[in-house]
Amino acid sequence: MVVVLLSYIYIFLVCLIAGVTIRKVLSRVIPVPNVERIGITGIVTTGLVTLTVYAECFSIFYKVGAVCHALMLMILAIGAYKCRKKVSALLINVKKRFRSKEGVVCFIIVLISAFYASRGVFHRDTGIYHAQAIRIIEEYGVIKGIGNFQLHFAYNSSYLALCALFTLSFILPFALHTMTGFIMALFTCYAVCGLMKWTSRAGHTADMARLAIIIYGITALEYLQSPATDYGAMYMVLYIMCAWITQAVEKKDNTDDIPVYGYLAVLSIFTVSMKLSAAALVVLAVLPFILLVKKKMTKETVSFIVIGFLSFLPYLVRNVIISGWLLYPAEAIDLFNVVWKVPAEYMKFDADQIKVWGRELQDTASVEDGIKEGISVWLPIWWERKRFYEKLLILFQVAGAGAVFLNLIIRTVRKKIRADVAMFYITVFINIAMWFFTAPFIRYGLAFLMLLPLCSAMDLAENLFKGKAFLRFAMVAIAVVCFGNWTAHYLKVDKNRFLEHVKDGFYVTPIPFADSETERIDMNGVIVYNTVHEDDEVNSYYNCPSSCYGDMMNRSEPIGTTVKDGFKPR
Repeated sequence: MVVVLLSYIYIFLVCLIAGVTIRKVLSRVIPVPNVERIGITGIVTTGLVTLTVYAECFSIFYKVGAVCHALMLMILAIGAYKCRKKVSALLINVKKRFRSKEGVVCFIIVLISAFYASRGVFHRDTGIYHAQAIRIIEEYGVIKGIGNFQLHFAYNSSYLALCALFTLSFILPFALHTMTGFIMALFTCYAVCGLMKWTSRAGHTADMARLAIIIYGITALEYLQSPATDYGAMYMVLYIMCAWITQAVEKKDNTDDIPVYGYLAVLSIFTVSMKLSAAALVVLAVLPFILLVKKKMTKETVSFIVIGFLSFLPYLVRNVIISGWLLYPAEAIDLFNVVWKVPAEYMKFDADQIKVWGRELQDTASVEDGIKEGISVWLPIWWERKRFYEKLLILFQVAGAGAVFLNLIIRTVRKKIRADVAMFYITVFINIAMWFFTAPFIRYGLAFLMLLPLCSAMDLAENLFKGKAFLRFAMVAIAVVCFGNWTAHYLKVDKNRFLEHVKDGFYVTPIPFADSETERIDMNGVIVYNTVHEDDEVNSYYNCPSSCYGDMMNRSEPIGTTVKDGFKPR
């Protein structure tokens, strides 16, 4: 736990310097949002994105290890010197805030995060591929056709490159896996600090988005030790959407619209590289584009587009190297014919399997049959398998949609339609629709499923009533009705996990990645590893490259005489 806290401090400082540095560079070509607008959280988030893109780019040419980290520190040392006044001012501000009530609350949040990030049971997908994918990035960078070796590696989340950058396994006797915990602490502190000022505001729609971040933190608490791509991506979605609606409803004027919305649009494009299921988040970019075009800011328009594209480009390049496809598992875009390309039939089966599992048909039909079932068949099965609090969540989406419709009528009559608020709800609706008709795992769309009922109900209350006291009561009532049962369930889960693991130790160093018995295999002269007990679905971090699915591995073969040469389908 102590090491986890130290890693949080290190990540914070590194990302703060990276954020300040890149903001100074970008300010020469685009309008950047004021620090007062995005706060320290926005600067650290900018640093996280910058370092993720850096790790992705570096992995294309070399492994993400000591050299990668040393080069990063050298660049940031120059940035810290060039921006020393700004960095110093921000650190002084952080120090002052930690001496306030907000600081005490944030310190408690950080301690809770560090506790859960240091122990517990890893997420199932971390055992299957997250940990091993991180190890591959650490040992080799990107490997041609590694998606053939195990299809899960082809998912290629940029989040895993960021995690690999901060395992520090090249200097420590163990690998750190603290990034999810750090992100939870960062964004939860952001949300709580905003909520602590709720009595000073007349409206509370943005407060509901802040509350969604806190509820999500409670939901994900037991898996903070896992470098799970779902959690990293959902936290980014929640932060972007919260910052968007905050700017929309709490701004004093439109002065900062282009810098703030442009910044969030770039973040939305980047977030797709963390999880492809967040692809529709890029709808947010439409508004700043329109604003820029209206003001005839051609240079800035081109600059924003280029920056957004560059934040996403390393992900695309890595996709082609890992799987031979520009976007995996999307067979619609078929541009490359390379020897290591994952066969289309394997990719289609993988994509179909995700949909079938998302629709809860895995126990009643094969993948081939399940994917053919219409909504009238799978929807009742999907609904029946949801727990009570999950059913409530789905029902509140209908109520939330109704509230948005009523808000639209009221604003149309009053002639108070606002493009930024409308874009917020349009983005939520499109993402929920995409989630529902592709792979409706609750965890894939949870950020949007939380935002719709909370924000739309509060928005409706503010359109119908004006009393400050009543609106505060309405905020609490809406939160309790919509997520009281959900929150109570996960608080109970978190309490049980605390009691289970409080005596586990790990108060100095964190729990190590899960290990499993592996078999050493000579594949045409190239040494690889396979999990002996595949039913356990634990792909050992400690042997590389390793697969926990022998049938996938056996469908591939080495391209050359080394692992770095890559793998191709048989």
